[in-house]
Amino acid sequence: MRKTGSLVGVLLVLALLFVLFISPGYLRRAANPPDSPQLPEEPAPTEREREVTLYFPNQEYIQTGRSDLPMLKTVTRKIKATDENLVVKVLAELRNPPTEEGLTTALQDKLKILSAWQDGRRAYVDFSSENLSGGSLQETLLVHQIVKTLTGLPGIEEVQFLVDGEKRESLMGHIATDEPLGAERL
Repeated sequence: MRKTGSLVGVLLVLALLFVLFISPGYLRRAANPPDSPQLPEEPAPTEREREVTLYFPNQEYIQTGRSDLPMLKTVTRKIKATDENLVVKVLAELRNPPTEEGLTTALQDKLKILSAWQDGRRAYVDFSSENLSGGSLQETLLVHQIVKTLTGLPGIEEVQFLVDGEKRESLMGHIATDEPLGAERL
């Protein structure tokens, strides 16, 4: 009897060891066998260097009002961006005019952009209403600078301006912005 009792005890101990240590690993392997195909992880989008054409207001045009001068001049820069953040990165570049070339920016630091993105062939630029005021020249320069620059990017044909997330008749009261604007509609 004693032999049978100790044999049962040994079998119980072995069964307990199997349940505690061996079967969890076995079950994990069975749930994910080594030969089963793994779902590929989506790589994070990497920024790549791109050459972009930026438009900046010509200071001589602003100071003299001469209509024979170009209102905007172009500058080519290389920036690093993904497809998803290209519009945001380009708008950030518009805040930094090359001062040695007699250029300025209409996208002053006091103007806050809440968000910017591309959806299909349209770019959206959402301004905060805070400090969004100025004369017709300021608004003209701002709208032209942004529309000409963004529609020069691949795949963007028009820009929809928003104020606090909504379409408005205009940004500063002078140019209609309730519909998307393309370079040809300026």
